[in-house]
Formats: sequence, C-alpha cells, structure tokens
Amino acid sequence: MSLFTKSLFLLNILASSTDALPTNSIRAAQACGNTIEGAGTFMKSATYTFPGTTLPEGLHRSPDLIRDQDYGAPYNHIFEAKNVVVKDGFLNIIVPGGQNPASAPNQAISSAEVFTTESDILYASVRTHAIFSTEPGTCQSSFFYKTDNQETDIEYLSDPTSQSNVDGTADLHYTNQAIDGGDSTWSHKPAPGDIGTAVHEYRIDWTRDFTAFFVDGVLQEKKTENVPTEPGTWLWNNWSNGDRGWSVGPPRGDSVMKVQKIEMFYNTTGSAGSC
Repeated sequence: MSLFTKSLFLLNILASSTDALPTNSIRAAQACGNTIEGAGTFMKSATYTFPGTTLPEGLHRSPDLIRDQDYGAPYNHIFEAKNVVVKDGFLNIIVPGGQNPASAPNQAISSAEVFTTESDILYASVRTHAIFSTEPGTCQSSFFYKTDNQETDIEYLSDPTSQSNVDGTADLHYTNQAIDGGDSTWSHKPAPGDIGTAVHEYRIDWTRDFTAFFVDGVLQEKKTENVPTEPGTWLWNNWSNGDRGWSVGPPRGDSVMKVQKIEMFYNTTGSAGSC
C-alpha cells in the first residue's frame, strides 16, 4: 500500500485494542497450533467465507477519509460501507466507476476496505482466495498494517500505465514498508494471466526473520529487510486517488475485487508457543 492510503480510523482502532510450498503444507502440531513449512507454528486461526449477505464475525468495514492530497495526489479517497457487498459467495470490495472526484465531497474517490477486528496479530500466514479486477485505475491489496513503518503488502495495480508498473503490464507488487524512514523493500512480478476471471490464492507468510509472498502456493518473493516487528491488523482494500505513480484512476467502470475465502494462521503477543 502506498503512503497515501493509511487509515486514521485504523490508528484509533489499533491504539485501543525459495521453494514452492503447496497450500496443503499446513499440518497440525500435535493438536497444538498449526505448523506451516518454513514459517513456524501459529497458535490461532480463522477462516472466513461469504455465504449470505453479511460480513462474518471478525471482519469490519472501514469508514475512513484518506487525505492523499496532503501528499501530492490529485484526489483523496474515502472508504465507504456501501462499497463492501457480500453476495453470491464472495466479498465484493468495490470502487464504483464513472466518478468525478473534482466535484465530490472532499474531492474523494469512493473506495472500500475491510479489516480484522483482531488488532494484535504478531506473525502470520494469511491466504486470500480472490479474483482481482482488471478495470484500470485502482490498487487492490491484502496486507498487514500497524503504522506506515510497520507494514507488508501484496498489491495489484490494475492500470498498466501506472509509473510503478515499470514494464507496462499490470503487475503484482510485494513490499515491506521502510521501518526507520529509509527505503522500502519492494519488488514486482507478473500477475496470473487470468487474474480477472479466476480465483487464485495470494499468500503472505510473515515471520520474525522474513516475509514470503506466494501465488497459488508458488513462492514469488522472500524479503529479510524491513520485516515488521510490531502487532497489528490485517486488511483488504480497493482504492484510487488518481496518482499516476501508483493507482492512476479513477476507473471508468466498476472495479470489483472479489474475495472467495480468507484463511489466517497467526500468533498474537500472548499466544506464541503456548497451548
């Protein structure tokens, strides 16, 4: 997630409270947590699916106005509950098309975000089964967040003309944000060819020593610098602020990030190593 997308609401919430690894690499650790090959043992777990029309317990909609213009973006963006829709077995995270943010309240592009009510996540393996929207002009992501300096992301920039899509294709971006105000640890790789039509598993393993990023169980990147060290929250969002260096947009048509399932294996500050 770029610097422009940090959530003031989340700050309040948080203040208060090398080889391919197949998906089936999870095994019970003798009835004591779940062991992930290469990543360790996680004492807690949660699985979210989306039957019916309501968000499952443990997930919440964000209502935040993000003032991207303070950092030079053309527009702000706002996360609105109406853009989070559970329907037909999917969590739909929507940026409506055809917006004119220049005349909108706060010059904000209407966007959407969901986050975990658990705000004490400290190391995790999180798998998001999703279809990303190929409608140009948004950033879609699954990420861990505590502060701007404690964050790790998988992001899809749907506009091939984004200056961050340096090869002229809409790529997946893997980032550990800079811990001490230095440079982030960032890389990008091609997205699946059917990213807009088929469900794929997008996974982050976050440990004390590294973050590892997978698509359908195949390792894409492993990073050992700027690894987050503080507990926080997991989020999923879809947004735009018109920044040609990142999201571009706003999209002409509806951009709908469709999440089919979320699997989380994680520790908290009090759970690691205990049964």
